[in-house]
Amino acid sequence: MDILYAILGLLALTIIGFGASLTLIKKKHTDQIKTLLEQVGTLETANINGADFKLVTTDKTYLIKLFFAPGAYEVSFNSKRHWQIFTPSGKKMFETNGFADIAGDKLVVIYPNPGKIVKYINENEVVFVKPTMDVFGMTVIHVDQITEFFNAEG
Repeated sequence: MDILYAILGLLALTIIGFGASLTLIKKKHTDQIKTLLEQVGTLETANINGADFKLVTTDKTYLIKLFFAPGAYEVSFNSKRHWQIFTPSGKKMFETNGFADIAGDKLVVIYPNPGKIVKYINENEVVFVKPTMDVFGMTVIHVDQITEFFNAEG
């Protein structure tokens, strides 16, 4: 019986440790993204229908959604509200919290390493997402494309 408690305790500590390390990784990447965005404009925290940040540049104001996709080999945008993450352990839906429905210029930043990013045109047609492409009224970029995107915009 003591062995069972020891195993359960070890399992609980492992799960807690994994959760804590995932939170630290997410925070590290979020801080890096914030630093990059602050180089192109004024960045504010914004909890407006799922937007994480509001970025005001000299030309535009962007509402920004950070899309954390650890271990993803593909991120797909099937419709305005149907976003999926594909990982070796399976697929799951990403909660948009109404982000796709807000008005204005919307930017989705996927991090840390999403593999390929695709948009479904219909049931049989898929295209690879580029930073200049409209994705159901949003712009979708990989974290490594932030500087390039804003240099092209400016």
